[in-house]
Amino acid sequence: MRTSNVAASTGYPAGAGPVFAPGAFDGRVALVTGAAGGMGLESARAFAACGARVVLADRDEAGVREAAANLPDAIALPLDVTDEPAVRRAIDSVVERAGHIDHVLHCAAVITARHSRGADAAHWRQVLDINLVGAFLVAQRALRHMEAAGSGTVVLVASDAGFRGGGGLIADSAYAASKAGVLSLVKSLAREFAPTGVRINALVPGPSDTPMHAAVPAELKQRIAANIPVGRMGRSADMAAAALYLSSAAAAFVQGAALDVDGGLMLR
Repeated sequence: MRTSNVAASTGYPAGAGPVFAPGAFDGRVALVTGAAGGMGLESARAFAACGARVVLADRDEAGVREAAANLPDAIALPLDVTDEPAVRRAIDSVVERAGHIDHVLHCAAVITARHSRGADAAHWRQVLDINLVGAFLVAQRALRHMEAAGSGTVVLVASDAGFRGGGGLIADSAYAASKAGVLSLVKSLAREFAPTGVRINALVPGPSDTPMHAAVPAELKQRIAANIPVGRMGRSADMAAAALYLSSAAAAFVQGAALDVDGGLMLR
């Protein structure tokens, strides 16, 4: 069992609960996509602090290798999630190298803010390929191994824009449609794979102050935060905490759920 201090490693408060206890994921292998930064990297760190062997995947090869170098026994996996043969090879290689794959957290995505009047089919195809088709390809290949093992968890990151739609300021119609597709994909996969012992759920962030939103002006972020009941935007640590919960034994009866992590934004 690892004895690392979870609070010191991740920034979570001491006594945060069994989900974040050192050793909670001992012996487990967790694949995190979009892991070179932001929510993905924070989640990879949290999995590692709780004992998992983490596989960090990202199309940013230099970034993902640097991130993996700072985690114990981690594996760096340069990966374009839209490349179907590459996804198959990558996930199969994880199983060959680590022996099994127990958890997948799919964070890899692109966010765009283009008004529909100026968007073209190429833009839509790119966003859908990365955000929706990529999510399917990663989940499909991982589920093949999990089904054979009779256990595992898949968490796909959606967005509140999948419910609310995109307005063009932060998220556009292509992004919103892709994330609505992720929500539907989760429901479909959860229904199909529930009898196999594998759990599939969606994590649904609201507006978050993460590297993905680095280009958003500070004034706009303030306006967004003012509209969130708890009074701030989300943080990577908020999403990592929710991801670990959905992946943990504490969520053993959670299947096909869409967990809002938005500070109450959907209440409005």
